[in-house]
Amino acid sequence: MTKGRVSVVRGTDRYITVAVDECDNWSIKGVMFHCDESRGIQYGSMLEMILNMDRIFDSMSCPKQTFQMRHFPGTNPPDFVTRISNEKERKGKRSTFRIYVQYRYHASWQGLIHWEDGDRQESFESTLQLILLMNKMLRGDFHMGQEGESLNSFHVAIDDYESGRIMGNYQNIPANLTARYDVLADLAGTLGNFLEIKAPKEKAPKCGVKYGRLISNDICSMCRKGGQKATFSIKIMFREHSTCQGIIYWREGRVDQPFRSYKEMLYLMVSAIGMPQISSGNMEVDAPKIALGS
Repeated sequence: MTKGRVSVVRGTDRYITVAVDECDNWSIKGVMFHCDESRGIQYGSMLEMILNMDRIFDSMSCPKQTFQMRHFPGTNPPDFVTRISNEKERKGKRSTFRIYVQYRYHASWQGLIHWEDGDRQESFESTLQLILLMNKMLRGDFHMGQEGESLNSFHVAIDDYESGRIMGNYQNIPANLTARYDVLADLAGTLGNFLEIKAPKEKAPKCGVKYGRLISNDICSMCRKGGQKATFSIKIMFREHSTCQGIIYWREGRVDQPFRSYKEMLYLMVSAIGMPQISSGNMEVDAPKIALGS
């Protein structure tokens, strides 16, 4: 006699409590809790929080992932060690959020976020929008410009990666925008914020990325310095479903890959960072540094 196994997913299974204990320069740290786990999960960045939440949803097969997340050819999907906390569910020392992920469409998330400290609830249509909402609730504003053009090309050199935290520098963002990120920050938070900033036209980056050839010979020398772990050029082509779509070029692997959402772009970066370092013969050119954490 064969016994069937039925998986029952309750509505509460899609809720995750995020206790934020530290929040400084776009970097957040704390513990997250899920109703089916007796212990918490530590996170030290926005990206580590996102990876752990996806792992929980994957283990339940709910909400179902409608797209398989992409990774660069020759690499493996992002892999990391979940850091367990023996704490029971509690409030954050800095702030507390209850996040409800109803769907995982468009290689992203859709749902609700409830900010317990501010007694405020907002809906989000993408992971990027969730990140920006959390930043707004924690800091009060996005520091966006009122006029100008959105930044659509980014060069990111990554020097170190550990437990979801990325350190490196942005190489082609105007100094007036990066000046406030002069200490360890959070890549998922800072890059998401830069996507929303509207820079004055006269201060827009001069070393843009060309479609069809993301690393061109005439890109300024500052943008050719590689990171110790990996170097990426990102071109935003579209902005739909409250997120972004475009192409990311992994310089050391000499391969590009389209991405369908901000979250998928982060997954692609992590898949490359986890590979053994590839010699790229990068030019040693002094570039303004900015610390990232993801």
